[in-house]
Amino acid sequence: MKRLLHFLLTFVVLVMVCFAPANVSFASEVKREDVIVLFKNDIDESIIEKLQGKVYQRFETIHALSVSMPSANVPVLRQHPEVKFVQQDQLLTIQGQVVGWGMTKTKANQVHPQGVTGKGVKIAVLDTGIDTKHPDLHVSGGACLLTECPKSYNDDNGHGTHVAGIIAAKNNSIGTIGVAPDASIYAVKVLDSEGVGTTSTVLAGIDWAIRHHMDIINLSLSTPESDPALKAMIDKAYQQGILIVSAVGNNGNSQGTGDTVEYPAKYDNVIAVSAINQNNVRVSISATGPEVEVAAPGEAIYSTVPVAYDFDGNNNGYTWMTGTSMAAPFVSGILALYKQQYPYKTNVELRELLKTNAVDLGNPGKDNWYGYGLVQTEGSEPPQIGVQLQLSKGGIVKFSIKSLGDNVQGYNVYRNGKKVKELQTSLTFTDYVLKGTYHYQFSTISSKGKESSLSSPFTVTVSSPYYKDLTNENWYAPHIIYLSSQGVVTGFNDSTVRPKSLVKRAEAVAMLGRALGFNSTKRKTVFKDVDPGSFASGYIQSAYEQGIVSGFPDGTFRPDQPVTRAEMAILLSRAYQLSDASSVTFKDVTEGVTGYAEIYKVASANITKGYPDGTFKPYQYMTRSEFSVFVARAENEEFK
Repeated sequence: MKRLLHFLLTFVVLVMVCFAPANVSFASEVKREDVIVLFKNDIDESIIEKLQGKVYQRFETIHALSVSMPSANVPVLRQHPEVKFVQQDQLLTIQGQVVGWGMTKTKANQVHPQGVTGKGVKIAVLDTGIDTKHPDLHVSGGACLLTECPKSYNDDNGHGTHVAGIIAAKNNSIGTIGVAPDASIYAVKVLDSEGVGTTSTVLAGIDWAIRHHMDIINLSLSTPESDPALKAMIDKAYQQGILIVSAVGNNGNSQGTGDTVEYPAKYDNVIAVSAINQNNVRVSISATGPEVEVAAPGEAIYSTVPVAYDFDGNNNGYTWMTGTSMAAPFVSGILALYKQQYPYKTNVELRELLKTNAVDLGNPGKDNWYGYGLVQTEGSEPPQIGVQLQLSKGGIVKFSIKSLGDNVQGYNVYRNGKKVKELQTSLTFTDYVLKGTYHYQFSTISSKGKESSLSSPFTVTVSSPYYKDLTNENWYAPHIIYLSSQGVVTGFNDSTVRPKSLVKRAEAVAMLGRALGFNSTKRKTVFKDVDPGSFASGYIQSAYEQGIVSGFPDGTFRPDQPVTRAEMAILLSRAYQLSDASSVTFKDVTEGVTGYAEIYKVASANITKGYPDGTFKPYQYMTRSEFSVFVARAENEEFK
């Protein structure tokens, strides 16, 4: 019976083989290849289908697909006119695990007491995941981008949790503390339990970071080969304002020779980080090369790990690791501190700040071991400046500078984290702002050009003015706010100031009349078209009596007619009795132009410089905001 069963089974198999169609190959007989396909224009999956390919992932951001297809069809795909390139889906691995002190080296501990902790900054940790139950970490969210994610974005290796702890371990009574303990960290799992991922997973991770508006991406991983798709995705992230930080790799040699920096750290839009020890010396395994941008602590770094992967014998969820993987998160943390301090700075500006603040190591200047040097928190020295709030009224905020320290060439002023004045030397600073609450901070610039840390904030509440069609960001806002504080600009009953509306002759004369203190009593004027009850009648008559306006030959004033730039010049030159001298010339202002002399008077007084093309455009009508700017300049030298 057993012989019969064996015979029958063999037969069935033989029948299946014998009757298989000649043009069909078994899966085991077809060699397949995983590739990344970048299209010249829009993604076209039909091209892949025709070549027996299977699409795993779409990357709309860079018009690319992650694909598996028969190896024999890959050369055909490369020749397709709609395909830009085809790249093998490469392996990327974590750096470091050669089984912590970096806070004092980077001076991160010095800024935490000032409230600089990375609060509000979002960091994507592209790694093996993060232990979401670790008591010293708070994971704000994340995603697993591997094909199989049995534990979601939880860490099943330990590497990602260690990296996350360096960045943002909480400031509590246990374990350790991260560089930016209040930063929001996101676990983007792109590496598996062995610490291995592919181009596809990392592409998906960066794409996730772009779509979820991350501020910083930490890449403690590397690959020896360049990958066009990876570069394209990184470039896209950088263009979106994201800072990308990467370990340079752990394939350096003890002599520190050669260009051993790996990708993605080699790319221009990535901050490449090397590792140093406690003596400020390069860790021997840290890669070297011209792409190294900065150095950070990377030897025996104490940080968080899942208890299941704590192999140092303590079993407490913390351990020491060494490598450039540990250095990169120090830089990500420092950048988070910068981002909190200067929320309006671009990624390019923050990157420059990183270089400026670095402590030079090794050979003078940038070198292949340490780049620009050891990363530091912003302004490790306190500002050498004495500041006192002097006035806050009607939109005017005024500070007096009591003293500037030795070797200080000037100071910067920040309002709500944004720099509003640079390298000031005056012993007073005046700002013009709308209704709201503002936080002012000051820093000093040393004789060597280095900026200090920021002063403690001065909180100022401004109760007026408020115009619903004006913001502090409008270039003309300070001028209008100043005139409003002086009662020159009053706005309309609907809480608007209508800055983009053309200014009428009556409005212009009323503004000048208020500025110069003319009699505002409504009354009959010499002009037959000015109603005695008009808001501007008193100012118009006073201006006539002062010889500032004369009207038209037909006895009219035409109060509702818009004001030209030439008329503005005539009004201001007469009202402020401007002098004749001027070295300025405008190619469209000749002696035949009405207001020729007055135009050059306002130019001589630095009330106007004309347009970049060398013209003045005398017959162009003016808006209310433009006229306000000229009046403010005539009234206050500060605006010139």
